[in-house]
Amino acid sequence: MRYVVGVDGGGTKTAAAVVGDDLGVIGSGAAGPSNYRSVGMEASGSNIAQAITHALAQSQVTLDELDAICLCLAGFDTDLDLPVPQRAIALLGYKGPVIFENDVVGAWAGVTGGEAGIVAIAGTGATALGMNARGEFWRTDGWDYVLGDAGSGYRIGLEGIHEAMKMLDGRRPPTRLAREMAECYGIDDAPAMRRLADSGALGKLRIADFARHVSDAADAGDPVAREILARAANDIGESIEAIVRRLDMRNDAFPIGIVGSVFKSRWTLDPLRPRIATVAPLATLAAPLYPPEVGAALTARRRLTNQDIGSWTLGLGKRQIRRSLKISELGLE
Repeated sequence: MRYVVGVDGGGTKTAAAVVGDDLGVIGSGAAGPSNYRSVGMEASGSNIAQAITHALAQSQVTLDELDAICLCLAGFDTDLDLPVPQRAIALLGYKGPVIFENDVVGAWAGVTGGEAGIVAIAGTGATALGMNARGEFWRTDGWDYVLGDAGSGYRIGLEGIHEAMKMLDGRRPPTRLAREMAECYGIDDAPAMRRLADSGALGKLRIADFARHVSDAADAGDPVAREILARAANDIGESIEAIVRRLDMRNDAFPIGIVGSVFKSRWTLDPLRPRIATVAPLATLAAPLYPPEVGAALTARRRLTNQDIGSWTLGLGKRQIRRSLKISELGLE
């Protein structure tokens, strides 16, 4: 039997799976984050290599027995991002075929089995990817926290902090959200929160951590927290709707998968369901067939068969993941 390795690397952890011919997981491994925008290039590359090394050790499979590795990584979007996966492969000493993609590709393959369908990811960041029956791709968001990531844990956490700060300086009536911020960050007033931010201790991941507290406040009846989560659901629904429109999928039957911690809250998931039913009435909200790292391995298997190991994310493969119109295509005068 020959094997492939699939990797799902995100803003909070990296998961690797060694998969056999039947897509059965022979071994798995995990390590820290591999989005270098959160933890830096050196740590990201090392975490990827560590996760793969652990998976290989558990499976008792050697590098020489691998047909390919597929790395699906958050934050991998342009050729400027290549040093991270290249460093990981160099640390491993692997010389075989490697496929580099954004993490949404593995999540999409895990949901659809590599067939037509859509996946929406909302964890630390947020993005969505769809493919229609003609094999055409469209991706939305995933622009990172400065330019986008609407509906993400980061955006939910940041909005929660902003609202709690309004409560502390009297701009908004107080709700449970203010107490949740105090518990999360160990502060008692707005100047203390400002000092925390100025110290550099309030980074992307720590802001995203507050999303869980926003959800807890919503569960306890906090109306402001529920508003924040409803806006996140609208943002995610907007991404799915854009894909359906761009790929002309409204009248098609296909699965839509949702992946990420944001969807653990009913205050995000419940308003998303009717939105999906409206924009894609024949689509079904489906649980993933495989976890994202196995989706990455499935991608490796199929791409080897099709002799298509160039990155779709970078536009180097037989298919291309489109994600932006040109200004000249917008019909503006």
